[in-house]
Amino acid sequence: MPVYPCVKCNQMVDPSTDRACKNCRESKPLNCSRCHKQIPTEEVFEREKLKTKKPIFCLECGEREEVVKCGLCNLSLQRHQAKQVSNYPAAKNYHPHCLRERQKQLDRLSKLLLPMALVGLVIGGLIGKVQLDMVGLAAGGAVGAGIFYLIVSGLRNKLTPK
Repeated sequence: MPVYPCVKCNQMVDPSTDRACKNCRESKPLNCSRCHKQIPTEEVFEREKLKTKKPIFCLECGEREEVVKCGLCNLSLQRHQAKQVSNYPAAKNYHPHCLRERQKQLDRLSKLLLPMALVGLVIGGLIGKVQLDMVGLAAGGAVGAGIFYLIVSGLRNKLTPK
C-alpha cells in the first residue's frame, strides 16, 4: 500500500492501516490533494482502492473528482462535469454534448410521429381494402396508423435518457 507524509511531522502514514500518525499521533495526518483540508485516514475517498501512490481526496472532493462513464457514449468523464436527467442516486451521467445530441435526435423522431402514422394509415387501409373491401379500409387504416405510431413512440421512449 502507498504511504503519504504526515502534515505535522512528515513521517509516512499508510491510509489503509494507520488511524493516526505513528510518530506524532496526529489524528488528521493527511491533506486532500484538491482542497488541502486536513483529513483523518478514515475520510480518504476510496482508500481501499489505493494500490499505487496517487493523489488522495477527502470524501467531498473524491466524489466530485470521481471518474464515471457517460451513459450514451461510454467514455469517461469526471462527475462534476457530468449532467444527470434524474435525481435518484444511481442515475446515469452524461457528457453535456452527448445529452444535447440525443435531445436533437429525439426532437427529429418526434417530428416523424405524424408522418409515420399517416404511412401506417395508407398501408393499413390498402391492406384492409384488398382483404375486406370498404369496412377493411377503415379498420386496416386505423390499425396500421396505430402500429406505426406505437413503433415510433416506443423507439422515442427507449432512446430517452433516464
